[in-house]
Order: sequence, then structure tokens, then C-alpha cells
Amino acid sequence: MNAVSQILGALIEAWGEVKVQKARVILSLVGVVAAVAAMTIVIALGDLLLQSSRELAELYEGRSVTLRLTPESSSASSDGSAGSGPYQDASDPASATGAQTAKRPDEKDTIGEAMGTLAERTDIHYWSRFSSGGGDVVETRQARASGQFRGYPLTKIGDMVDGVAFQGVDPSYAVIYRTRMLAGRWVESSDADQRLVPVVISESLWNQLGRAPIDQVPIVLHTSDGVAMRVVGVTKSKSSFDMPTVFAHYDAARVSFPQMTSPAMIAWVGTENADQARDTLPRALASILGEGWKVSISGGEHEDIGEEQLGTISNVIMVIGGIIVFLGALGLLNVAIVTVRQRVREIGIRRAVGASAARVFFAVFMESVVATFVSGVIGVGIAVVVVRFLPLEALNITLSDTPAFPSGAAIAGVAISTSIGALCGIIPAFAAVRIKPIDAIRY
Repeated sequence: MNAVSQILGALIEAWGEVKVQKARVILSLVGVVAAVAAMTIVIALGDLLLQSSRELAELYEGRSVTLRLTPESSSASSDGSAGSGPYQDASDPASATGAQTAKRPDEKDTIGEAMGTLAERTDIHYWSRFSSGGGDVVETRQARASGQFRGYPLTKIGDMVDGVAFQGVDPSYAVIYRTRMLAGRWVESSDADQRLVPVVISESLWNQLGRAPIDQVPIVLHTSDGVAMRVVGVTKSKSSFDMPTVFAHYDAARVSFPQMTSPAMIAWVGTENADQARDTLPRALASILGEGWKVSISGGEHEDIGEEQLGTISNVIMVIGGIIVFLGALGLLNVAIVTVRQRVREIGIRRAVGASAARVFFAVFMESVVATFVSGVIGVGIAVVVVRFLPLEALNITLSDTPAFPSGAAIAGVAISTSIGALCGIIPAFAAVRIKPIDAIRY
């Protein structure tokens, strides 16, 4: 308790001395505040850019680590080979017609049920069945011919792609692939058994409908086979080259859309369990399906998204920022040395009445630490305000989970400024310790 009170006393004393010398301290620390703010802003932008790169990769590859299990049967009476990964089929819906298709809707979905059993046994929280196919939507063809849909004009008709990709997925698919909604909602479990199939369309398909509002008058679309679909949501495009896509609940898609591929299973297993999952999940799914089945697995490979390069750049920035902060703190060092010389009488009297050398050293040392800590906090505060109002999208930084502020950048800014203050506080602290009680008489 005595040690704690001594530390608190030294901190309070140091803050009081900083306030006494506030004019000199403020002038000497302007450079420190500016350097900390600039360094923190750059580190924060680097962290946000790295997060944006991760999220962009997850839009296509799924969260880390997402695995794709593709069942295949060697039996002639099997349900057929599962389709390839989701984005291969989505970008080329015609490939679905060339693949072996799933059994007709009135037959048992052996593969889909086995995937559900596997997810339940292995306690996988985020997983989805995936099947895909290609086709056409009557309303989009009519809208392109007339140049409008429900009075809403179409733009860039010449750039629009013929054909639509149909994807059957489960609700967790949106979590795994960070699906972002522009309007409405995503696929829900209750959509599996609706008479009018609820679907979510991509932004590129919505453009072919003139971006007509979906929450005023319900939009009902029809496939070339006469299947009616009610649009309940619109997803944000990942790029300008996205294929027009219709998402439906897997069970509803299997019943309603013809020429759908056999399902693949998409499972988000996380980085900690990735190696074990790669080994056990294919064997477990093949065992559930029975004799004659084998399961291939893919996905989860590490993609170089510039983490190492950005980490190196951040370290270089911190070193340069530390040097700049140190140069700014030299002004504080000069102020501290002058202040100690002016306080010779005070320090000598304190030594005479029993103040230990350690107490004097710590008190003077903490003045620099407190001053640079406050400067670091102010610099980080300025950085937070600047980053908050920066147009991140104009800097090609697009985030779905935007943090309040990268904590690592804030901690780095305060830590560097405080450590530099500690270094600059050592010299005046040693000078103060060398003052003897007799020196107080001379002043």
C-alpha cells in the first residue's frame, strides 16, 4: 500500500509540475502531438486496408478457414457428382448444365440429409449446402427489350449479360461469405416450404429490373420453366463483373429449379480446427453416405493478401514515427533540464528533510513520462477524428465490419510517445539526484 501511495504521489506531483511549466511544455510538445497523430493515422489506415483485403478475399473464398466437401459416387445408381465450388458455377451458369444433375425433387435428398447429419455430429455452427444451375428470367428479358421495368428505366443495356445463375443455399451462407444486403433480407429457414419461392437477387440482376423498389409493390419473377419467385432481398455486388444471380433456400431450389447440380457442403471450421477438419470431415461424410462414396475437400488455402508487406510497412512507419517523436521530445528534454536547474533550491530542501534519491529521481522522471503520455493521447484523439471523417471508399477501403478505430494503432501511438518521454526523462532525473542539500544554500 505504501508503494502504491508513493507512485500515486509521484504522478500527482509530476502532473502538478507539468501544469506549472505548461507554457514551455505545450510549446515543446506540439511536434510530439503532430508526429503521434500522423503516425497513428498512417498505421490505422494500414490496419483498415489489411482488414478490407481480408474481407474482400472472404467474399470469394469464405471466412478463414472455409472448406468445401464434394461427394462423388462410383455407383451407377448414385445421386450424381456434386458441382464444383460456388463461384465457379456462379460465374459460368452454363457449366451447371454440363454437370450431372441432382435427382428429381420427388426423390430423397440423400446427400443433403447426410450433410445435415455431419454438421450436427461435428457441431459445425456455420455450414451450407450449395447447388447451382443456369437459366433465364422472363421479366429481365422483357425489360431489356422495352428498356424499362414498371416504369423504371434501364441503363447500360448493352453491357447486361444474358442468362441468370440460380444458387440453392442455406441461411448461413451469408455469414460464411460476408454477403452484404442492399435491400430487404437474406434467405431464411422458413423460405424452404413457401408456395411462392422467396428469392434474393444480386445487384447486377436488380439493375436489369431498373432497380425497382422491392418493398412497395412485391416483385414476382418467373423462370423460363414457369416457376414463380418473389424477390425478398438484394445483395451488393462484389465487383462489376458479377453474374446476375438468384439465391433461394436449398430445399426450395431443389424442388423448384430444374438442372441443379448435386450439392456440395460449405463449412466454416476456423483456423484452429482446420487441419483436423480436413482429415476427418471427408471420411465422416463418406461414412454417412455409405459404401461406394468418396468425398473430396478443397478450400482454406492461405492466400497472400499483402499481410506481410503491410506489416513491414507498419513497422517502418512506427520506426520513422518514433524518430520524429524523439526529435520533438528533445524540446521537452531541454525544458526539463532548465526546470531542474531552476528547482535546485526546492530539490535541495526536499533532500534535507529526508526525501530519498529514488523519490527525487522518480518524481522528475515521471514529469517527462506524464507530459509525453498526455501528448500521445491528444495525438491519438486527433487521429481518431481524422480517420472517422476520411472518405475510406475513395481510398479503396471498403469494410462491412467497420471498427470504431484500430486499437493497435492507438496503442502504438501512446506507447511510442510514452517510451520516448521515458528516455528523455532519464537525463534530468539523474541531474536532480546529484543535487545535494548544501546546494540549496547557494541558490
